[in-house]
Amino acid sequence: MGSPRRSWFPLAALGFALLVLVAVELVPAPNKSTLNGAADNALSGTGLASEQRSVAIAVAYDVVPSATLGWLAGLACVVLAVAAWYWRQLRPPRPGRFVLGTLGALAAVPLLDLAGALQFRLDGDVRGPLLATLGLLVLAAYERSWFLTTVAGVFALVATLFEPPAAGALGGAGVLLAAAFAVLLRPRPDGPAAA
Repeated sequence: MGSPRRSWFPLAALGFALLVLVAVELVPAPNKSTLNGAADNALSGTGLASEQRSVAIAVAYDVVPSATLGWLAGLACVVLAVAAWYWRQLRPPRPGRFVLGTLGALAAVPLLDLAGALQFRLDGDVRGPLLATLGLLVLAAYERSWFLTTVAGVFALVATLFEPPAAGALGGAGVLLAAAFAVLLRPRPDGPAAA
C-alpha cells in the first residue's frame, strides 16, 4: 500500500486488454443471418415455434451484445492478472482475505455491468469504460495516488466520448500505456526504503 510505482502493471494490463478488444472488434463478424440460422437449428429441438425461436434469438443479441462480452472478459482477465501481480509483489500476510477480495472483484464486474444495464440503462459501450474507471479509482485509493485518480478521469473521458467506441477504447489504451510508462520512468526515491 502506498507505493504508486507498483501501479504500472495494472495500467499496462488494462491498456493491452483494450488493444486486444479493439483488435477483436476489427475482425469482420460472421453474417448475422448465418448466426440466426445456426441458433435456429440449435433451438429447433426445444419445441418452440418458429416465431418464439426468432424472439429468443433477438433477445439474446439485444441483452448481451458482443462488445459487452468483450469488456467483461477483458476486465475479468485484468482483475486476475492484477491480483496475481499484487500477490507476487506484496506476499500478503492474510492470503484468505486477499483471495476473497479477488473473488469479490471478479463477482463485482458482471454484477455492476448488469446494474448499469438494468438500473441506469447504460449502453454496453459506456458500461465497460465506466467499470474500468471504477477499477482504476479503487486502485488509486489503494495506492493513495492522485496521479492514478487523474489517469482514471482522463481515461473515462477519452474512452466514453470518442466515437466510434473502438476509437474510444484505442484512445483509452493510449492513455493507460502512457501512464504506465510515466510511472516506470518516475525516479525512485532515495533512501533505504527504496526498492
